[in-house]
Amino acid sequence: MAGWDVHTHLIPPTVLAAAQRGDYGLSVDEGFLVVDGVERLPLQKLGDPSALVQWVEEQELDGAVVSVPPALFRYDQGIEWATLVNQGLRELVTPQLRVLGHVPLRSATAAAVAAALAEEGVFSGYALGTPGYGGLDAVWKVLDSAEAFTLVHPGHSTDRRLDAFYLSNLLGNPYETGLAAAELVFNDVPARFPGIRFCLCHGGGVTGILAGRWQRGIDTARPGIEPPSLPVLETLQRFAVDDLVHDPAVVELLEATFGQVLAGSDWPFPMGSDRLDRGRAVAAEVLTRPLGKGANL
Repeated sequence: MAGWDVHTHLIPPTVLAAAQRGDYGLSVDEGFLVVDGVERLPLQKLGDPSALVQWVEEQELDGAVVSVPPALFRYDQGIEWATLVNQGLRELVTPQLRVLGHVPLRSATAAAVAAALAEEGVFSGYALGTPGYGGLDAVWKVLDSAEAFTLVHPGHSTDRRLDAFYLSNLLGNPYETGLAAAELVFNDVPARFPGIRFCLCHGGGVTGILAGRWQRGIDTARPGIEPPSLPVLETLQRFAVDDLVHDPAVVELLEATFGQVLAGSDWPFPMGSDRLDRGRAVAAEVLTRPLGKGANL
């Protein structure tokens, strides 16, 4: 068994078609998908599932787990956007490509959408951005019941100080992932909903190095903290992370901090990995099998 890459991206074909029509604030310009006139996603590989399959074969893997690029989370677009994205994700599924469903987290229908996706036997879990996780217990309940693999991927930081030096990615992405992890830890989500199989992208961002500081805040009763059910390090053992940190010494920290370290490339983005660890890829095969009674892959 060769394993799976848990962190890859494609633009669903339904989104590409909408862009060609000029719908949903999308357009195509000189080989780029333009989102709301701001974000520009290169189409050469992101729009080509066969290129991802080629990557899988080059890495000698069984397959890749696909989520949409974070520019397409667009939680302000609601249920219609989620419907479009999820239909396109369905069309991407093959024996070598598994997909993570999109949940409209800011919509009143978020839990119902998540529940419906879990029953199809098509989706291998969910990919969540980082729009803030307050008030989502109804969603967590669905994901817990489904024992869903749930990839936490950072969205774009709004801090304008990060505009220089590519810091929106180099620093903003790890911060956003750490913020999401902190919300989950301090809201006691992993203890209250132990069936959810959270996986934090980019090695969990800043989470690993801050775990002791978070515990110190709890131990000294800092303002606003209601102690979670479990110590921070015990809670983090309930998370998986991918190994996309570009530093073997940091991988050692991840292995000491989190329950599992999985292989994730962030294909096809330039900040991703060129070569995956086959050993860390194997564990993802079971974790990312399609949800639901109708699963057939």
